Amino acid sequence: MTSEPIAKQIAERLNSGRLPAKGGRAFELVLTELQEVRLRAGWLKFALTLRDEDGQPARTPLMTGLISGGGRGVMPWCEGRIYPWVEFAKGERFDAREAGLEAGLIGLIGSLVPAGGHLMLEYESPGQTETHRELLLRVPPAATHLGAMMFAAGFRGHFKDWYISEGGHEGPRKLQANKSPNAAAARDALRFTLDELKQFIRRQPPENAEDATLVARAQDRARLLLKEYGGPYS
Repeated sequence: MTSEPIAKQIAERLNSGRLPAKGGRAFELVLTELQEVRLRAGWLKFALTLRDEDGQPARTPLMTGLISGGGRGVMPWCEGRIYPWVEFAKGERFDAREAGLEAGLIGLIGSLVPAGGHLMLEYESPGQTETHRELLLRVPPAATHLGAMMFAAGFRGHFKDWYISEGGHEGPRKLQANKSPNAAAARDALRFTLDELKQFIRRQPPENAEDATLVARAQDRARLLLKEYGGPYS
């Protein structure tokens, strides 16, 4: 199978996805754009938005990005920007993050990207600056706003913070979360992350009150991850 059909299969699964929201509402995902990327075999550019209960798609995207089917030893991956708010035709501005749809979408992507693949999420744009600030405060990637959702979605391999463009083509800053290629690598990566989280929850808060609030929130995420994946800690 070529890499291009794999990318299309992932896109089709996203297009037919359903995301339950808080409050009993449910939304369907719909692709509003899907096209091949020139000179990049197996890469698809996409835009994804929500369809409400009346069958009307939002006029602004929930996510835009790229899907790659992989190839030549590279497993399929996804890269993009998630927008916490979407707007519908009637002028309704909907908080997708508060409704749990941001986490739901990342979880769906996690079910579609296989072992050895990865997800990269941009954190530099408005709406995702919490992750940016957390990383600047040396919060472990898995305890950041975006990183914790990626970890919960199955991306529990090593993280990479693309905070500096290394080749001039990486685009904006983004956080990459990997899926380990095999069980041994998965164990090593999980052990590394849990050790990092254990050290982080013992860290003293910054003096700046706003920074201290961000770090405290991230430490709460770290405790939840340790409770779920790491057993007792102290």
